[in-house]
Amino acid sequence: MPRRAATHDRLSADERRAQVLAAAIAEFAEFGYHAARTAGIAERAGISQPYIYALFPNKKVLFLACLAQVGELIRTAFASAVRPTSEPREALSLLGAAYRKLLVDRDVFRCQLQGHAASSDPEIQAAMRAGYLRTFELVQELTGASTEQVSRFFAAGQLLTVGAVLDLPFECTLASFD
Repeated sequence: MPRRAATHDRLSADERRAQVLAAAIAEFAEFGYHAARTAGIAERAGISQPYIYALFPNKKVLFLACLAQVGELIRTAFASAVRPTSEPREALSLLGAAYRKLLVDRDVFRCQLQGHAASSDPEIQAAMRAGYLRTFELVQELTGASTEQVSRFFAAGQLLTVGAVLDLPFECTLASFD
């Protein structure tokens, strides 16, 4: 029988929620929205399956929370990377470097790709679309780049994402963020 944690070792509700989201991102990354199991998420998080439903009313709400967290992670990295510059090209390059650093956590980007794959569901599509547009607008705002430049930036990012999740050789993903 597992030993109960001492009172001072118990996680706060916010910490437990973050733990469940991390476990869910890994589960959704591996199995996709439809095949992921809340029992698998609970096992990864080290909690009971019913506790997931105390935090999230259903699997879709949990998946949407994971996708929102992934989007926020990217937007936060972008906002932290930019420095005052008058040159959009330089600003895009700084954001690109921040994005490359994020790519080491493949589960985050595999989960994001699973969101694209599950976009036949109208709620998931709406969330993915809204997140994409928020990020696109943020990049424009942070860099002063044109719509065309930001579109190319996103295309390069998608190439790097696919390269990272497939573990492609560097030469296959030579992409420029400027």
